[in-house]
Amino acid sequence: MKKLISLVLAVLFAASALAAALPASAVSFRDVDDGRWSKADIDYAVEKGYMNGTGEGLFSPRDPMTRAMVVTVLWRREGSPRVKYSADFTDVPDGKWYTSAVLWAKNSGIVNGTSETKYSPLSDVTREQLAAIIMRYTAYLRYNTALRRDLKGYSDAGEISGYAYDALSWAVRFGLITGTSDTTLSPRGFATREQFAAILRRYDGVKFSYANKLAKAEAILPEDGDVISVMNPLAAKFVRRFENGDFDSEEDPELVYSWLPSAQTDFFLESGINLTYPASVNFVWKCDDPTRLMILDISEDEKFSTAASLTKGRITFTPDGTYSCSVTNFKVATKYYWRVRTDFRAVTETRSFTTAPDRFRQIYLEGGDNVRDIGGDVNRDGKRIRQGVIYRGGEPEDYTAEDKDHLLTQEGRRILGVDLGIKTRLDLQAGSVGKERGLGEWYGVRYVLRPCEEGWTPCLTGEGAEWFREIFEVVLDPDNYPLYFHCYAGADRTGTVGACIDALLGFSMEDLKLRFDITSLSLIWQRSWYDGEKDDTGAVIESNRVNFFNGLAEAFPEAADHCEQVEAFLISIGIEKEKIDAFRDYMILD
Repeated sequence: MKKLISLVLAVLFAASALAAALPASAVSFRDVDDGRWSKADIDYAVEKGYMNGTGEGLFSPRDPMTRAMVVTVLWRREGSPRVKYSADFTDVPDGKWYTSAVLWAKNSGIVNGTSETKYSPLSDVTREQLAAIIMRYTAYLRYNTALRRDLKGYSDAGEISGYAYDALSWAVRFGLITGTSDTTLSPRGFATREQFAAILRRYDGVKFSYANKLAKAEAILPEDGDVISVMNPLAAKFVRRFENGDFDSEEDPELVYSWLPSAQTDFFLESGINLTYPASVNFVWKCDDPTRLMILDISEDEKFSTAASLTKGRITFTPDGTYSCSVTNFKVATKYYWRVRTDFRAVTETRSFTTAPDRFRQIYLEGGDNVRDIGGDVNRDGKRIRQGVIYRGGEPEDYTAEDKDHLLTQEGRRILGVDLGIKTRLDLQAGSVGKERGLGEWYGVRYVLRPCEEGWTPCLTGEGAEWFREIFEVVLDPDNYPLYFHCYAGADRTGTVGACIDALLGFSMEDLKLRFDITSLSLIWQRSWYDGEKDDTGAVIESNRVNFFNGLAEAFPEAADHCEQVEAFLISIGIEKEKIDAFRDYMILD
């Protein structure tokens, strides 16, 4: 009996040892059969100790990777180094299975938070986000990350976010990430657990070249203390001529446009520039090691605690180690700090520059037109208006099947929803009724439709006044900021609502006219406060805007000027004065 018991125990011990020697997936994952395309990858990742199952004998190969999972796998690959807990993220408490991994990855420059205080550990990771994390991890290991592959052959390359383009082209170059088909990369699709296992196996098979020295970087442009205008030169010329009285739109509205070198709408396309777009600032620096990963930091804070809301182009370089990057959508009259980091080691000196006090903050949206920030200029009391809160512009989607002049590209949509952080889109078009509007679903932008016809005199009473009240209930509600409001051209309906906002903010009537007439630089062609139409006698026909403000003057004769008239009108239609006062307090800076 003793011999039998000993024999049984020996057999059981041998079976246990055999099971321990086999890859975990070979004996435990019921959802990974022998015919699954990723079985060898999963076996490899589990055997190496990079990945585990999800419990109850499952690997869950089709489940998406989370931000916590990704950094935990990379942390294990580095031998699970010990880190001291620090409360950097409010959603990463001490003692969680991912806590040490998140802190290690953050301290190593491999990941950032989704905000200043949050990491969002349980959020799913997209394929482009995963590429960016792996590229930073590779730079952390001091491997060469400079090689790229052209992605133009993929039909969805235009959907890649600006921050992830280099990382994804690098990952494709080394075969770490492959297409979801011969012509698609699906950059914003979620990365699954089995896909990540395959990436890990491929990663271990790549022979990266080692960068055996620390890079030295030197900032060149902008120089410290520079003052830079970010308004495009022709727009600045328009403003100067308006202020100098070189044309009088009340006397002859056609003169608003006469100073341009062409009287054809194709002037704008032939010139190679949309005149409603701002000028860019070109950043230039040098680095003595061209294999380094470059990160351009720009902030309104000298400590770089938050990144500025800007739109960056791609970083380009020449063989002599000179790098450059074009950046746009700067605020006006604002001080910025900048530096360049190279794979989280070498850092240039911090430099600062100030944008000039231009009259308008023009906005670049790829595929968009006539977009401006309500803020940036100074009112008649010399007080500057807060920027980054309310934007006005043209239609960001196709208005009809034939009209392709109003369609943001994927990059334009990203700029609107991510770079500018627009929270609410307010559509003023009656033509939008009954049409599906997709932009409301992009990047979490909320869509609000408050349609109106082009006539403005009826807005003083009845249904028109009710419509105007609904508009300003949205405009004056801080929960909707940053807000983008528009009609079709960003001119007439948008211009009239914008003029009322300007009046509330204390702009003079001449300012209202200029802020309307600047629309003449858009692809929509000439716009004048007085429209430019004439009757049979040659007299200028008063525009909807003129009639509207004349109507306000007649309806509220006790008001001192247009600013008080607009306020009195809004109060008369049900807008609380407290909301108007709170709006002014927030928007008008001391």
